Amino acid sequence: MKNHYYLLLAGLFLTSAFALQAQDSRLFMPSEFRDAYDNGTRSYDGRPGKSYWQNTADYTMEITVDPETRLLEGTEEVVYHNNSPDELSSLVVRIYQDAFRKGNSRAYGVAPDDINDGTSITRLVINGETYDMGNRREVSRQATHLDINLKSPLKAGEKVTMNVDWSLTIPNTNIRMGVFDSTTFFVGYFYPQVAVYDDVFGWDRLSYTFRTEFYNNLGNFDVTIHAPESFTIWSTGVLQNAKEVYPANIYQRYEQAQASMETVHILTADELFTESGYQNLSGSWHYVAKDVSDFAFGISDHFGWDAAMQKVDGRQVLVSTAFPADKAERFVNVTAIAQKAMQHMSEDVPGIPYPYPRFTTFIGSDGGGMEFPMMANNAGPGRGVTIHELFHTYFPMYVRTNEKRFAWMDEGWADYITDWLTDRYFEKTDDPLYNNFSSGIRGNQGTYSDLPLIVSSQYTDDSNYGYSAYNLPAFIYGMLHQHLGDELFLKCYREYIRRWAQKSPTPYDFFFTFENVSGQDLAWLWKPWFFEFGSPDVAIESYSKGKLVIRNKGERPAPLTVKIVYNDGKENELVQSAAVWKSADTYSTTIADYKNVRELIVNEKIVDVNELDNYYPSLQEQYKQLTISEDILGAYAVNEFPVEVTIEQKEGILYMRISRINQTGYLIPESATQFRSLDGEAKLQFIQEDGTTVGLQMQSGGFRVTAKKL
Repeated sequence: MKNHYYLLLAGLFLTSAFALQAQDSRLFMPSEFRDAYDNGTRSYDGRPGKSYWQNTADYTMEITVDPETRLLEGTEEVVYHNNSPDELSSLVVRIYQDAFRKGNSRAYGVAPDDINDGTSITRLVINGETYDMGNRREVSRQATHLDINLKSPLKAGEKVTMNVDWSLTIPNTNIRMGVFDSTTFFVGYFYPQVAVYDDVFGWDRLSYTFRTEFYNNLGNFDVTIHAPESFTIWSTGVLQNAKEVYPANIYQRYEQAQASMETVHILTADELFTESGYQNLSGSWHYVAKDVSDFAFGISDHFGWDAAMQKVDGRQVLVSTAFPADKAERFVNVTAIAQKAMQHMSEDVPGIPYPYPRFTTFIGSDGGGMEFPMMANNAGPGRGVTIHELFHTYFPMYVRTNEKRFAWMDEGWADYITDWLTDRYFEKTDDPLYNNFSSGIRGNQGTYSDLPLIVSSQYTDDSNYGYSAYNLPAFIYGMLHQHLGDELFLKCYREYIRRWAQKSPTPYDFFFTFENVSGQDLAWLWKPWFFEFGSPDVAIESYSKGKLVIRNKGERPAPLTVKIVYNDGKENELVQSAAVWKSADTYSTTIADYKNVRELIVNEKIVDVNELDNYYPSLQEQYKQLTISEDILGAYAVNEFPVEVTIEQKEGILYMRISRINQTGYLIPESATQFRSLDGEAKLQFIQEDGTTVGLQMQSGGFRVTAKKL
């Protein structure tokens, strides 16, 4: 037995060594990442390494907001803990609002009046020593951060205390934060914040240009905000002085909401729009938030407030919505949507309990939404954006991914889980989720801007940031989900979240965790989709007497579907995961009742860079069977929207272009005047009068538009 035991140990050792070598060689790993794994801060099994560390920062702030001038003045004390093994000779501090500073780079346009001299810092003291903001040997101001040369190095295991006084003008430009109206502001990215120093890149000196978002330290916040008594403030954290702030009737409803599953209208137009006006008991709001990565707040003198309680893992979480009170009917369902989403996120997908005591949706954004710990700045009242921004609690708040470099590690998940929850728990549908994102990646696949996802998000721009951060990773997660199945996929995903909760994983930690938990080598998926250029492309190679052969001509594997349409109109579908291409570039199957087959469609709803070879009979053959009037060709002005639909002919096949939204695609004929898009989502009916085409009707999903021939 003892000899067998030693042999077993030796075998396990060799297997582990082989696995490490295999993981090294299967996926390219830049030197910054390899050093982290070699140093033991990260592990090839996907877990944090034995030597994993992360620095933290705790903030105590006193803030005053003057709504008339939009001036924000603050003083803060930051205690920064150096838990790294390194001695730090400098401190890097982010000054986000310097994105508005004259001469700084910006990814988006801003209101001309918002361009200024940036954040004003009037006092900077570190460990009791004053630093001269005008002395570049002490403080260097670059882009949106300060490089502070410490007078005494910060040794490993020690902490430093920084005191800062600063002021800024809340911008009219509402990009993630700013002015909603003359007395409503959402305030984020506003305080001097110590940048992340980590085991992979060291100090994070990437400038904030409005495009890429979060990568912050874990910390604690103790913040007091002063404003006129007519203003109400919603914030990250838990309000410590509610009884001293709210009038008695508002406080009573606030307490009621914390025990009610039904929405309570805490602050309404009846209180706000009176002749005497609304007044809180105090204008000083004290909020405390523990173990979070950032702090933000919303402020208004005419916003209503709905709230309710959601039970999460034995706790009671207060779910709130703040919104323009004069439009309350528009937002009446937002709190209930957030409650339901939080329940399913906690119990089903991802199945990890919501980790914080509060969540507030503040309806103040000009469009879309922006997440912060325990709250979001959203346009409203859309269900999708409500769910999406709530999910961001998990990524990048709870699992603190580096969104500045790998936006797909949180935005892709937010899109994917939003659609999963919407389809399964709100709409009760069960279509494959990768279908939801296929059309969104079709235009970029195989192009020069289709950069491998391992490339840092800082190198993307308007042509590919949204694609690479949102749709593409969501599509890949859908393929991974289909391959693993619900049970194993969720097992891997939940373990990934548990391992990296309140920590910062790299892409490799994600890859290795899924492989470790699933027990599978998934490099066949990771390598082509995350590390290489390429595109998915399959084709019908042959079809004879029921035997169908499909060839994979592309570099990136995608799921395989075969839609079979019979002469009597009945349909059947064969489905294979992307793993069908793991070890072969052809797939063969036999089609039942082949003599009655009218049509075969391969990958109808899955992105494919050359879709014309996915049909039997070929599209050219289908067109030859019909007599189609040439006056179908031309431009059509859509009545409902300022867009044009252009119908042209390519290789004997009708091709549609829709202006302004850059949507294009071939059309499949159903009759001489009826057509559908290749993915089956859009249907077109050309309208004829006296044998002449005068217009068209187009339906896609729940939308129907009409257009006049030009």
